[in-house]
Amino acid sequence: MYQLKTKQSSFETHPTGGGQWLGLHLLSPVDGKPVSVVSGHRAPDPFFASGSFLMFPWVNRLEPNPWAREPFYPSTHWLTDGNGIPLHGLYHNLPRHLVAEEIGDKESYAEFEMEIPTSWKGSLLSKIQIRECYLLYPSELKILYRLKNMSDTEFPFALGIHPYFRWNEDESIDDLFLFGSGFHKVKLGDYLLPEKIQNDVTVLNSEETLVGKNLDDLYASIDGENSYIGLFSMNKKEKLIIQGGDFYQVYTPQDRRSIAIEPMTGTGNFLHFPGGNPKTIAPNSEKQIEFSIRLDRF
Repeated sequence: MYQLKTKQSSFETHPTGGGQWLGLHLLSPVDGKPVSVVSGHRAPDPFFASGSFLMFPWVNRLEPNPWAREPFYPSTHWLTDGNGIPLHGLYHNLPRHLVAEEIGDKESYAEFEMEIPTSWKGSLLSKIQIRECYLLYPSELKILYRLKNMSDTEFPFALGIHPYFRWNEDESIDDLFLFGSGFHKVKLGDYLLPEKIQNDVTVLNSEETLVGKNLDDLYASIDGENSYIGLFSMNKKEKLIIQGGDFYQVYTPQDRRSIAIEPMTGTGNFLHFPGGNPKTIAPNSEKQIEFSIRLDRF
């Protein structure tokens, strides 16, 4: 386990275990007490059932998949759903090692580098360097991905994170409300691949209760860089804000103990869906993607 701390907040991750998040405690700006906002990964949970993991070079599902060949398939890094469609990219369980660290009372920083499997040597993916960086403040965690394309070929990608949130350990998500900056819902087909952005309907522009709701929904940002999704409890005077994505997948596990809110640069099937929003890294260049999780006053 690796722990990053400020005087009033803490973040725990498991670098050699795929970078899984184990915990995040942020300072309440209301009463100055720590609030546990992440449902950390705990054994014997399945890898994808709690915590947080990276989705790259695609998010959620991709069909057909240009990486479906050696050395990427079949491999320990390949995951498919019940319909055989590949899920969540190839980087989710890669180990990381610490390359930089700065600890302070009000701001702390840690930077990890992905360890690329030797079996990938010679492939295009082996020439994509990823640094996973965390900036921790008393009431906020920023997550930065620094991508470096060291090849002579343009590299298309979609990147997202898959964290599970909660409000302390004692609250069900049925105690929570979901709100956002306003989104268009993306219609998903039978295989949970995107089919259409429903531009005629705006959702999540006001709060809505999570009582009894079972979600596995994809939302497209209306205002781009300023989009956010948030949570709050009627029993508290703070709100939790998740930012950074052009798209957000929201999923409620059956046990109702957490909610996954996944900020992403693109949709599932990003290479084939017309609204998929693929990002590219030009040859011999870098790109940075940033997400944030913040506790704020209600």
